[in-house]
Amino acid sequence: MASFKIGAISFLNTKPLIRGLETGECGEHTLVYDSPSALADKLRHGELDAALIPSVELFRGVGEEIVPGLCIASEGPADSIRLLSKKPLSELNTVYVDQGSRSSVAMLRLLLERSYQVTPDFHIYEPNPEDPLRGPTGDSVDAGLLIGDTAMKAEAGELPFDVDLGDWWQKTFHHPFVYAVWALRSGNPELQEILQDSFLAGQKAMDTICEEAALSMGLPLQEVRDYLGERIHFELDLPRLEGLRLFHRLCQEDHLAPLRASVSAMLENLGAAPRAVAAPAL
Repeated sequence: MASFKIGAISFLNTKPLIRGLETGECGEHTLVYDSPSALADKLRHGELDAALIPSVELFRGVGEEIVPGLCIASEGPADSIRLLSKKPLSELNTVYVDQGSRSSVAMLRLLLERSYQVTPDFHIYEPNPEDPLRGPTGDSVDAGLLIGDTAMKAEAGELPFDVDLGDWWQKTFHHPFVYAVWALRSGNPELQEILQDSFLAGQKAMDTICEEAALSMGLPLQEVRDYLGERIHFELDLPRLEGLRLFHRLCQEDHLAPLRASVSAMLENLGAAPRAVAAPAL
């Protein structure tokens, strides 16, 4: 049996997808943990066989296939993608963004442009949940985009603007948003099965996952249950697939992703595909 290198993220919202991988229930593999952006780069350079990558990186040509039926998505408030700001969003000139984010950065660019016709400069930083608008040089910044566990833990305090991007997206475009997908370096049914089995293990262990996360993150158990059970969705059904296609079209319109016939074909063919869908050659 082959041994695969699989890239995973340690965020709470990935735990149901990677449960079987973490417990060793699913095939021969090595788990490599990193940020979403770093995993996309490693998959692009052939250092991994599969990885959970930001959906915008799929649009940019990372991975030759995706595993249908699995994703990380929201259909309204997500709780783990937040824009904190001292200024009205229509007045933003600069936004600091979590260094691990890519889909959320593209998401924010699209929302700001279409809602307020503003295109602020974006700078990378590593946010501290206890002081989320402290910039990389120690100075206070006007706005910060937080993702994952950091976003869930951050205290907005008296900041006047605390915006959940999942909620903003749903109200603006009336579609779910797909943040991440499993991407494969090349076609391999065995690897696809491992990833699907891992999620099945996660579904069976959801109570345990919630209890472990609440303890490790210092969050109320019910908050974790609501997050994984209601806020975040893991199945790439047809409404979420339509949301992914919409995000792809908007990224092309705003030049956040190149025009790739192979990616467009992959997304259009996904709905009827029983297995991972290979992107045809250009």
